[in-house]
Amino acid sequence: MANLINNTISFTPKVMPDWYYKVLLKPNFIAKDYIRVEPNVTKEAVLRKLVMANNTVSQVDNRDCAWTPKQRFSNDTETFTVKNWKINEEQCLEELDSIYSENVLSEFRNYQAGATKTIMPNDLETAVMFHLENSLGADIDRIIIGGNGNAVDGIQNGLIDKALASSNTIKVSAVNIDATNVLSEIQKVYDAIPNVVINESLYEPEKAPVRIFVDINTYRYALQALSGVAGEYQVVLPSWTYEGGVIRYMGVEVALVNYMPANTMFAASRDNMIFFTDLLSDTKEIRVAHGNDLKDESMVYIKGNYRAEAAFVFEDEVVLYSL
Repeated sequence: MANLINNTISFTPKVMPDWYYKVLLKPNFIAKDYIRVEPNVTKEAVLRKLVMANNTVSQVDNRDCAWTPKQRFSNDTETFTVKNWKINEEQCLEELDSIYSENVLSEFRNYQAGATKTIMPNDLETAVMFHLENSLGADIDRIIIGGNGNAVDGIQNGLIDKALASSNTIKVSAVNIDATNVLSEIQKVYDAIPNVVINESLYEPEKAPVRIFVDINTYRYALQALSGVAGEYQVVLPSWTYEGGVIRYMGVEVALVNYMPANTMFAASRDNMIFFTDLLSDTKEIRVAHGNDLKDESMVYIKGNYRAEAAFVFEDEVVLYSL
């Protein structure tokens, strides 16, 4: 039997400081730095948006010592409430050990047959935590993205859902995307991006550029379209480029992300998206314990909790392409 019979195994930022950090590197949307992460949010986050009217402060000076102050700054606030999530799992140790042992034996057989050896976790305990990291990372991606097929325990309230529900986001009617129309459909999204959003990354390099986020099918169709029609959509043309594994249209990255629903795209900049969470707070822990009486000694229990919510800052700067 693999060693998973410790009375209490506690993983906290103080004892194992990289566990939750590793979890936050798992979600594709966070790992690629597509969204800002606001940690240590345990209930609500108040976002203050400071705006300068007309983005100007200059006045004509008539050299007459006149004092003509203006009041151009305005302060807007918005409150975001994070949702509470929990992890409550139990599993028979015999089943876990059997599954893990078979995986290890399978890897050994493959290695003996000449296949490239993959790294298996050293023990059952490590394997359980590894899969827990991956599963929680996938959940966080679904919580962030939302949209069709991304409900987490029945809840679906990600960026796509918020964009659909908002009257301020820019909507673009969608069609079923394939290799024949994918480039023109991406162009529709680009055309709908407000000038101020495009200009921010062009004229103010310190601001994050806008990206067009797409699913795997759309991305593959785009690759097909760019490589299959010589001359018309040649990748060396300035309108479309493909370099370093990245597709761009007019300089705007077409970004592939996990869990994006089919026939759905949205355009937004990193500065306009925030993921609120408490995963990096000192109070967070994930606990794995073995049953400590005759009834439960054959079971392993996993318990944890966290808070998470994704939101747009300026909804009127978001373009949503959806059926």
